[in-house]
Amino acid sequence: MEKDLIQLIDYAILHNLMPKENIDQAILLLSKAMHMDSFSYEKIEELDDIENVLARLLDAAGEKNLIQKISIDERDAFEAKLFDCVMPSPVEVKENFSKLYQNQPSKATNYLYNLSKDVNYIKTKRLEKNIHWVYTGTYGNLELTINLSKPEKNPREIALLKNKVIEQELGKPLCVICKENEQNYYNARMNLRIVPIILGSEKWHLQYSPYLYYPEHSIILHDMHRPMKIGHQTFIYLLDFIDLFPTYFIGSNADLPIVGGSILNHDHFQGGKHHFPIEFAKEIRDFGKVSNVHVSHLFWPLSTIRLKSDNRDDLYNLAIKFLDQWKAYQNEELDILSNTNGVSHQTITPILRKREDFYEMDIILRNNRTSDLHPDGIFHPHEEVHHIKKENIGLIEAMGLAILPGRLKTELQQIEDYLKNKIDFPDSLDKHKEWIQKIKNSGNKSINQQYLLEEVAKIFEKVIEHSGVFKLDKKGMHAMHQFILSVTKNTSAV
Repeated sequence: MEKDLIQLIDYAILHNLMPKENIDQAILLLSKAMHMDSFSYEKIEELDDIENVLARLLDAAGEKNLIQKISIDERDAFEAKLFDCVMPSPVEVKENFSKLYQNQPSKATNYLYNLSKDVNYIKTKRLEKNIHWVYTGTYGNLELTINLSKPEKNPREIALLKNKVIEQELGKPLCVICKENEQNYYNARMNLRIVPIILGSEKWHLQYSPYLYYPEHSIILHDMHRPMKIGHQTFIYLLDFIDLFPTYFIGSNADLPIVGGSILNHDHFQGGKHHFPIEFAKEIRDFGKVSNVHVSHLFWPLSTIRLKSDNRDDLYNLAIKFLDQWKAYQNEELDILSNTNGVSHQTITPILRKREDFYEMDIILRNNRTSDLHPDGIFHPHEEVHHIKKENIGLIEAMGLAILPGRLKTELQQIEDYLKNKIDFPDSLDKHKEWIQKIKNSGNKSINQQYLLEEVAKIFEKVIEHSGVFKLDKKGMHAMHQFILSVTKNTSAV
């Protein structure tokens, strides 16, 4: 065990997590964490893979009854505790980030991102097991991933969380993204480091997501635990962030149940360095410039308006008009009602990026109405596709990156085995029964995993089509264009 602790120290020095001068302090902290006497340090010339080192240390912690040896959650929490012994403190990370930012913003984000990976807060080895592929469909390329590290969530449970009053337990944050998670054993966050930023004259924090759905997947969370809210101030936050970090995009989940993300009870955004499929969507109609803002309707399954301008104030002024008028918009023929008994149904999913000197904002129109025919949501994945994706369609999926449940990996293999007559039909595939029959009836003789992934992608395309409020048919596009014109007609054209 002592040899593995020394290897952890050597790993930390090699990755600039701590200076050599801190070896004695690291020995003291690690000895305390492992409930053992102090040990002597002697550099090891040939280091084992850090994953092997950690596995042995966690097994040793299990033997000492410090954790349950087979519990993944407890192993993750204790691993984070060990890293906390050999990495910079929260104060040091904030100071380092600030100094690097003064030199170049991307150097600061690179520092925090690499740190998060080096201390295994972002579990890159585990994430490498996820399945990724690209599908070329009706709207261009779509990206898909079967994510093995994130549990599948029920949309109704997500909805209940938004306004639920939660009593804070001693030492436990109110939710998984609260700032109090930093260096907290709860939720395996001892190795989490966050940095403060100012958006809209308010304190926010930047951290990286442990799930890493895309490169430099970051979470921007408000200092206070308060519910998600899309309003005029939202656009100020987004614009301020892009001015601070021009190489990143930033976007927000919708703030309503069904069409919102999985965490509605804490105001936050997501950002990072990735170019999503929506960014390359073609235009259906170009509306020209309105008050120095170029307006267009995108060929995208979710109803999306793109605004582009070199002036942030002009962009802001037009964006708030679209938000306000969408919240009040009604079209009964298309099932679009703004509210029921005073309860609002309409909001947006906004996305902002910078292209050279231009701000480019995508405004995705959302509505969370339900009906007897679609009790889970009219503009939500319908029941026919729930066997693949039932969760809320949040920001990431709205931009064209599918985060599909980990169960699909096993289920797709079972489907292939069943169709090749290797196994009897298992009960676990009941949810896929109709889909499997369609595949069987297709007469395709070369069914393999690649073929099944293509079929999954076709269903995801339907998932996001279901989520669009104005369908891309003649009636839907006419209504969408009339809405855009109604917003812009009273705005002086340039």
